[in-house]
Amino acid sequence: MGADLAIGCSCGSVKGVARGISSSRVNRVVCGCDGCQSYARYLGRADEILDAYGGTDIFQTSPRYIEVTEGIDHIACLRMTPNGALRWYATCCSTPIANTLSTRQVPFIGVLHACVDRLNDKRLVEESLGPVRARVNNADAPSESGTWELVRMILRYGSMLVMWRLRGDHKLSPFFSAHTGEPIVVPRLVGSDKI
Repeated sequence: MGADLAIGCSCGSVKGVARGISSSRVNRVVCGCDGCQSYARYLGRADEILDAYGGTDIFQTSPRYIEVTEGIDHIACLRMTPNGALRWYATCCSTPIANTLSTRQVPFIGVLHACVDRLNDKRLVEESLGPVRARVNNADAPSESGTWELVRMILRYGSMLVMWRLRGDHKLSPFFSAHTGEPIVVPRLVGSDKI
């Protein structure tokens, strides 16, 4: 049921896998929010990550499906604003890996397409992740989806989150301690003056 997609950093020190990935288990979006843009620029990866409209291609899924198999000691975490998402990256080469909420209580992980795309057959990646369901937080970007498609995407993903929570997937994140529920490393707040 789905494909196992390799994930990892550009230098190869951090390796992992997204297990059993299929378009029915993910929600693929392109996010153009200030946080995603600032994150890519802060890490010096804007040219690789951001599209022509400043969007980041992300697939959102349950943390249950994501495993870091090598280099967990190279994982660090940034937060672009005091209440913003936790943004996980590899310190060895500043490759962004994923985004999570600040708590593991919501079983959500947004994996950046860039840390998957270069490691796998492009056709397999596209088939596994499916089409971009929505472009969010960027009024300038072209979008084939209207308001109804966005509402359907939110309702679809909301039902997935509820199912994952009831199943206990929130306890299975590679970025949060299974025992304490705290992030595996202390997130570092990056002030807007440094962006």
